[in-house]
Amino acid sequence: MRKIYFGDFRLYVLGHIKEIQQNEIEAYTTEWFLLRYLKKITKVTEGKTEYTRVEGPVRSLIRFYVDNIDEKSELADRCKKIHHEYRKTLYEKQSSKYS
Repeated sequence: MRKIYFGDFRLYVLGHIKEIQQNEIEAYTTEWFLLRYLKKITKVTEGKTEYTRVEGPVRSLIRFYVDNIDEKSELADRCKKIHHEYRKTLYEKQSSKYS
């Protein structure tokens, strides 16, 4: 498969990281772990890369969301938005319209 540019998605995730970090976060809290997952995503989305490299960290984020985050919380909304943006990026970049 062709390599996909995830730069815009990476910037989107970095925005969420900055918003979460505005508050002081204690170690080993749900927010702290969420930041670790988001930082992993930003690490693998630098430049053009194959989507399979990004798919693992995004799946890990979703597993973390399902196992640890209250569905009606602000953190849940963040996870859903990030996943939606990831799917949107894949759809746009894999579509023949954008090739």
